[in-house]
Amino acid sequence: MAELRVLNQSKQASGKRASTGKSRTTIAVHLAAGLEKIGLAMKSRTWRREGRAGLGPLQRQVLTLLRTSPNKSAQVSAIANELVIRLPTASEAVATLERKKLVKRRRSMRDGRIVTVELTARGERACEPAVGMPNHLTSATGALTSAEQVAFLKSLMKVIRTLQERGEISIARMCVSCRYFRPHQHDDAAQPHHCDYFKAPFGDQALRLECAEYEPAVPSQARDSWSKFTGGRQAVG
Repeated sequence: MAELRVLNQSKQASGKRASTGKSRTTIAVHLAAGLEKIGLAMKSRTWRREGRAGLGPLQRQVLTLLRTSPNKSAQVSAIANELVIRLPTASEAVATLERKKLVKRRRSMRDGRIVTVELTARGERACEPAVGMPNHLTSATGALTSAEQVAFLKSLMKVIRTLQERGEISIARMCVSCRYFRPHQHDDAAQPHHCDYFKAPFGDQALRLECAEYEPAVPSQARDSWSKFTGGRQAVG
C-alpha cells in the first residue's frame, strides 16, 4: 500500500508539472497571438491611411527612421539594417521618396559607393502624423494603470532584446543596451537609474525603446547592464 501511495503521489506531481509547463506554453502562445493581432491591425490601418496619402508602409518607416536619426540622415545600408530589409529594397524605397522630394541623396566625395539619405523639410512634414504611436493605440495603453504601463514597457524591452539576440529584428535604440545607461545607481526607488548622456537620474517609467542619443554599449557592458537591470530591486512605477 505504501508503494502504491508513493507511485500515485509521483504521478500526481508529474501531472502537475506537465500541466504547469503546458499552461506556460499556452500563455506564451496567447501573448504572441495578441501581439501579432495588434501588429496586423496597425499594418492594415497604415495601409489605409498612407495609401490615401500616397505613401506605402515601407516609405513611412524610412521617413520615420530618418526623423529619429542623428542629423535626420542615414546611409542606405544603415536603413536596410535598421528595417531588416535587403539593400536593393531600401535603395528602391529611397529612390521613390527622392522622386517625391521627401528625401535627398548625397554621395560621399571620398567613396562614391557610400550614399547618405537626408530628410527634407517636406519629408519631415509628411511623417509628422506618424510620430509616436497612433492616437488610438496610445489611448488603449493609456487605459492601463501606471504600474501596468511600467510592467508592460519592461516586458516589451525583454521581448525585443530576445528577438535582437536571435537576429530576428534590427537593433533597437533602447536604454538597456546603451553605453550611457547605468541601472540601479541611485537609492531613490522612484528614480534608481542614471543616464550619463543627460547626467540625470530617471525611473522605469522614463525608459526608452527608441532614443536619438543612443550609442551601443560594447557587448560586455550591455550584458552587465542587463543583468543589473533585471536583478536590481523593483522601482516604483
